[in-house]
Amino acid sequence: MVWLGSAAAYIPIAVYVLTNQDVEMIRTAIKIMSLVVNFIVVPVAFASLLTGVALSLGTRWGLFRHYWILLKLLLTVFAVSMLVAYSIELSHAASIAAQTTLSSTDIEVLKAPIHITHPSGSVFIVLVATVLSVYKPKGMTKFGWRKQMEIKGKSDFTPYLTPRWIKRVGVAAISVLLIFVVIMIVI
Repeated sequence: MVWLGSAAAYIPIAVYVLTNQDVEMIRTAIKIMSLVVNFIVVPVAFASLLTGVALSLGTRWGLFRHYWILLKLLLTVFAVSMLVAYSIELSHAASIAAQTTLSSTDIEVLKAPIHITHPSGSVFIVLVATVLSVYKPKGMTKFGWRKQMEIKGKSDFTPYLTPRWIKRVGVAAISVLLIFVVIMIVI
């Protein structure tokens, strides 16, 4: 939740940078954005990933037993990797903002749409992961099914068929992520 809040609070600053014409205010906002990302958002994102893995391994849910946990893990790893890539670009923008004189190209770099697309994508991914955590859709992986059979003491293993909705959600999630990646590359 802290990751969601920090990413959501970051968006108005990014909107301010994109809509403002005052160069000094843009410089200041970029420096603030860099501090927020490097000292709040990135550490919270890594903490979220680590605590999520630790909690799943320490509970009955497990890390590889349910499809929704695997999807959450993949979403979180993707979001953290995109955040790290963005923080590198933002550090570059902050170094440009620290210069005494700025060219028109420098100002374009500071006002790049990437400052709004990355945080918006992060908020979307974290919201999807939160919904998965609250809803906990049914569907176990083959590994989870085997573990459940072992616990129940059943020796006959019948292969577990993946529910149709899991495949649809997976295809939809992968499609959204691919579209998001293409947008990031184009911008």
